[in-house]
Amino acid sequence: MSRKEKRKLEEKKEHNREEQRKIKKSKNRNKNKYRNADRTQKPRIDNDISEIAVTLDKNPKENNNEERQKPQNKKVKRKKKKDNLLVKILKTILKTILILILVIVLLLGCFIGWIGFKYDWNLNKMVRGGAKEVALFITGQTEEDLANLNPLYCLVLGVSTDEGLLLTDTIMLCAYYPRTQQASILSIPRDTFVGKSESTAGGYDKINSLYQSGGGGDAGAKKVLDAVEKLTGLEINNYIAVKNDGLIEIVDAIGGVEFDVPINMNYDDGSQKLFIHLNKGRQHINGAKAEQLLRFRHNNDGTSYPAEYGDNDIGRMRTQRNFITETVRQTLQFKNVTKINELIKIAFKNTETNLDLDYVLKYSPAIVEFDASSIQNSYLPGESAVMGSQKLWFYRAYKNDTKQLIQDMFTFKQAESDANAEGTALSPEYINVQLLNASSDEKVFEDTKKRLEDKGYNIAQTGETTYSKTTKIINRTSKKEEVIDELIDTLGYGNETTGKTEKNYDITIIVGDDMKQYVVAMQ
Repeated sequence: MSRKEKRKLEEKKEHNREEQRKIKKSKNRNKNKYRNADRTQKPRIDNDISEIAVTLDKNPKENNNEERQKPQNKKVKRKKKKDNLLVKILKTILKTILILILVIVLLLGCFIGWIGFKYDWNLNKMVRGGAKEVALFITGQTEEDLANLNPLYCLVLGVSTDEGLLLTDTIMLCAYYPRTQQASILSIPRDTFVGKSESTAGGYDKINSLYQSGGGGDAGAKKVLDAVEKLTGLEINNYIAVKNDGLIEIVDAIGGVEFDVPINMNYDDGSQKLFIHLNKGRQHINGAKAEQLLRFRHNNDGTSYPAEYGDNDIGRMRTQRNFITETVRQTLQFKNVTKINELIKIAFKNTETNLDLDYVLKYSPAIVEFDASSIQNSYLPGESAVMGSQKLWFYRAYKNDTKQLIQDMFTFKQAESDANAEGTALSPEYINVQLLNASSDEKVFEDTKKRLEDKGYNIAQTGETTYSKTTKIINRTSKKEEVIDELIDTLGYGNETTGKTEKNYDITIIVGDDMKQYVVAMQ
């Protein structure tokens, strides 16, 4: 082997030894790294081992209790979740209710504001107007529908059922004019003669027997209707028959009526089970007392109403009309004004009638604005008389006086209602005039009277009054402006004013001194 080859072999071996030393150093370095990592993790491992040891050393019973408590804790959590859900639901409901209340209050506030603005914040008008708006809503009507309502005529019969009979001791012809807000009540005495001949008159010729002879119901009422139509000349298609028991419930339904009983009333009739005991004076009249009040004619000792009031049947009819008027007035008070529809239904339940309930309910929005002071009431003019071979007492109606009364109470009001619907002035012939001379000149007064009569006006009353420079026209029944304008055109002069309502005439004309100028100018 040459020296050169030996040298190369030595260098190769040296190179291998160097490589082995590097590998050994690398191994030692890795061993130190892992050894240091074990020293840092050992405390953690020891702690874990100690905790496991402590847990294993605990009482097995305690371990079991803890395990048992875990499901209970779950139940508690579930219960809490349920409670929370219930609270959320209640809060939601409460919030909804509060929102609804707020909305209702706001709507009510808007409604009251609108009603107040519409009726100039007059409390009485607001109450009636509000009730009217509610009634319009309930009945599905409009103001235009109210303006087209026709007058309502109805015969009211108070039927006594004592001793199995069906005698109509109360007979009243009633009319309501919604367009002009007027009403009339005419009482017809129960003994009114309706037969063919006074010489042969018998018990069944009295008007109060017709309902019984007709068998009651529609047939009996039809006989009474026919008789009243013949007496008055009016066409009456509707009737309401109110029996004693029904009257009691109707009055009680409105909470009774405050009424001034005109005299002490004491009457007992065991056969009719009628016992009347009322003291004179203003008092609360419930249903039972109302029956006593309306059926009273005379006391046990024969005394009755005073002559100036109208004795026996005349007095009783006056009490009946006054009680009905007061009942209407108090029914339309604040406490009852919103119950008109309910009261109409109660009345229908306790009566026999050919009126349709839905048809009558259409009048309720107009009724709530009605003023009871606008009711004109009277009774059939006539006299008591003995008729027939049995010498029975009857009531004989005066034909001419009856005709005039019917015109004043019904015909004129019907004409005014028709004129109101047509938008025209009421014809002069339907206007009752009170003419008073304040000019101190009889010739001027007579000339004025003649001009009015020639035009067709009905001069119901004339008289004298204190001197006045100007002619005045007092509108006493709220006649339309067209009526007053036409009257002023006829007179040539006149200043319009309003005055206290009078039942005997519509307008008062005070002929003043200025009317002389017109008379002179026209000559």
